[in-house]
Amino acid sequence: MKLYGDSQMSDSNTIEITSSNQDVSLSGASGLTGSNYYEISNPYDYHFTLDLSISTSDLYATYDPTTKETIISTDLNEGIGYTNQKLYVVIPDTATVSNPLNIAPSLSGAYSVATISTDGTYSDTFSCFLKDSLIKTQNGYMPVQDIALGEKVSVFIDGTEEQKEVVWAGTAHVVVNANLPEDQAGYPIRILKNSIAENVPFKDMLITPEHCLFVEGKFVPARMLVNGRSIYYDTTMTSYDYYHIETEKHSVIMADGMLTESYLDTGSRRNFQQAGKVVRIGGKQKNWQKDAAAPLGVQRNFVEPIFQKLEEKAKGLGIQGRAEAKVLIEDPDLKLITNSGATIYPFKKSENIYSFMLPAGVESVRVVSRSSRPCDSIGPFVDDRRQMGVAVGKIHFGSIRVSQQVQEHLAPSKPEGWHDMGWQDCAWTNGNALLPLHNIVTSKMGILSLEVRAAGPYVVQADQQEYAALSA
Repeated sequence: MKLYGDSQMSDSNTIEITSSNQDVSLSGASGLTGSNYYEISNPYDYHFTLDLSISTSDLYATYDPTTKETIISTDLNEGIGYTNQKLYVVIPDTATVSNPLNIAPSLSGAYSVATISTDGTYSDTFSCFLKDSLIKTQNGYMPVQDIALGEKVSVFIDGTEEQKEVVWAGTAHVVVNANLPEDQAGYPIRILKNSIAENVPFKDMLITPEHCLFVEGKFVPARMLVNGRSIYYDTTMTSYDYYHIETEKHSVIMADGMLTESYLDTGSRRNFQQAGKVVRIGGKQKNWQKDAAAPLGVQRNFVEPIFQKLEEKAKGLGIQGRAEAKVLIEDPDLKLITNSGATIYPFKKSENIYSFMLPAGVESVRVVSRSSRPCDSIGPFVDDRRQMGVAVGKIHFGSIRVSQQVQEHLAPSKPEGWHDMGWQDCAWTNGNALLPLHNIVTSKMGILSLEVRAAGPYVVQADQQEYAALSA
């Protein structure tokens, strides 16, 4: 919720936002004074008209049921304003604003890199070109930031070059979050000149990690081809503008001499600022399964050979790696932490069974281990960026009076820290998973045994390497 201008709200009055699934209602209580604005956007497949019982009954938006698109003119009268992909609606004193058509409230600034999906979760993915990427058009190569609506760009269909009109062009800004892994922090990927083939690309190419390259008939996210040599995260760029262009249908286009993709609106359009006389809100949200110009290639058996080929090419060109080799370890360093904070190490390990002595009265433990993302420990050609700890099968608790299987981690609704893999007899932790034991709490100590089906490899950070060597 954001208030703008001379907005004031008394402590006893609030604007409430309530949501059930995707239904959002907005109510303004009395005591709201001044020029008050509520900020909303519509990233979903919804339509709406501006009939909010405010200063005028005129409609400033029209809805086309065929295209499922609402178009709002920028020629808006007093009471409604539109900038930076956000719709600002005046909330008069004591006013109530209804939202029966589910306009989603904006949860971030105009230049946010987060997108909101239909289940209310967030993704930090965005797929774009950086400034001065050269897009092939009917008039030759043109910087992406100079391409406007109506410009015709070259698209490639079954090897044939055609010209298609740009129907949308957007720009936004990102500031890197260095606390996140490189692929999620916002760093752009630099693809060096000639790294794919001779003059492909014909200059260094800068794109965001989720932007796809068209390789061997499929679209491959650039992050899955990062080899640290010819394709790498440019960590010198911590703040930059990014751009994208859309054709009527998702297309294979050419940028910097490399085949790549036009914009596919899977729900992220609201992240962009668009220039022009009309602004498109909503519209039919697209997906890779039905609307992509080519299949999305993220399967390891498809991407890994491409990755290895490009890595070998980089080595052949004498391009040195930009990071130290990763140190891997198999030992999970498994332990339990009780609900009182006590750390318990296994007193016995027999093959893949870890046994822990639990004191009396323990109601829950956390299964704690090393963890790594498969994309880090195996390679970026593995499209799995979850933190994976250990795969746990059977869990048994035994004492003088009790002998019981613990199965909370196998339940359809899992405790916090367990991945839902769709398996019935095993579940992976994220490295710190809650295991409730309240149904077997006794006044006597007992033994908790965990069957570890799989573990590792784990990437060992530089400051942990000495400890890892001692514990291996």
